[in-house]
Amino acid sequence: MASLLLALLAAVGLACGSAFAAPHPESASASSTVTAPVPDNAMDAVAAMQPGWNLGNTLDAIPHETSWGNPLTTKAMFDTVRAQGFRSVRIPVTWSNYQSAEAPYTIDPAYMSRVGQVVDWALADDLYVVLNLHHDSWQWINKMATDHDQVLARYNATWNQIATAFRNAPRKLLFESVNEPVFDNASDARKAQLLNELNTSFHSIVRQKGGENATRLLVLPTQVCTPDQGLMDELAATINSLHDPNLVATVHYYSFWPFSVNIAGYTRFDATVQKDMSDAFTRMRDTFVAKGIPVYLGEYGLLSDPDYTRPTDIVQRGEALKYFEAFGHEARVNGVTTALWDAGSFLNRNTLQWRYPGLSAQIKSGWTTRSGTASSDRLLVPKSGAIDSAAQFRGQAVSR
Repeated sequence: MASLLLALLAAVGLACGSAFAAPHPESASASSTVTAPVPDNAMDAVAAMQPGWNLGNTLDAIPHETSWGNPLTTKAMFDTVRAQGFRSVRIPVTWSNYQSAEAPYTIDPAYMSRVGQVVDWALADDLYVVLNLHHDSWQWINKMATDHDQVLARYNATWNQIATAFRNAPRKLLFESVNEPVFDNASDARKAQLLNELNTSFHSIVRQKGGENATRLLVLPTQVCTPDQGLMDELAATINSLHDPNLVATVHYYSFWPFSVNIAGYTRFDATVQKDMSDAFTRMRDTFVAKGIPVYLGEYGLLSDPDYTRPTDIVQRGEALKYFEAFGHEARVNGVTTALWDAGSFLNRNTLQWRYPGLSAQIKSGWTTRSGTASSDRLLVPKSGAIDSAAQFRGQAVSR
């Protein structure tokens, strides 16, 4: 497939500071500037979070914030994200790096303060923020089936500390119970039971902590955040049992796996790949959105592309553009709020420039329109001819 020429918009260039700023004495201070109120209705509030972006491979990195190649987070990064039209940021955090592995499972106060500082910067840009337990899921939570009491005690202690530290943060801060939860050495039925126990305990702890936690939006995942029908049914049952209007379902989507990693002949965004996507969004809509439960799709992208550390694309760029265009369309028509997974391959956090302006422009256009961004190419078709999907995708002026 010939490469497409896309009109590109240069991201705002801002200097990125490198000093580790002094931690705030109190997390999520009242000085955060919030200019737009959060809608009372959860569906409306989550809709206001579209589109979203992930501060990936940063506070979730192991063992430290810069261990996985990204610089220390700065306020300028959120300024750039906000200027590009994003309305929410997901801030993944791996707490175990700075937490005692024995009771009472104390989180280092300096680290809690650092997380609070980063959250404050995002809130000050009038961004919604999603804060979670991230790689803790496979570091120690995954052992819950064989070490139930200790894992549950640590999980509860972790959320007790977080919910207390951020209890006065504005409602634009959301809590996500756990990222991509997995449980080793357990049957499917046991896994469902364990996740229900974690989500239910999380809900109880946060609600009891007072302040804004009384009505804070709480984000609950399926197992591994997979949009499988059975797993979503299990989550829907948990949400319904809690009788709380401020709950949000979350899943992730990285496309049909062989296409996402470019193997087994799936080199094109073909009918099979398209159906996998449309079916996933239909399940989200029918299971949650149509029943008044908002969906925050906390991560999306392709598993192997783009990756700025490699000299060439794994997924052909034109096929990736079609994937992102269709993804934006499916999210819009099904009422799903999405957050781009960015581990440093989209926004260069040293220069605060987008690494692939054409790809970023395509993603951005997908927030509002069916077609791609404008192109300098023209497609000629007969007056009696139909305009095919390629013409629609390119967003070109069609001459007849």
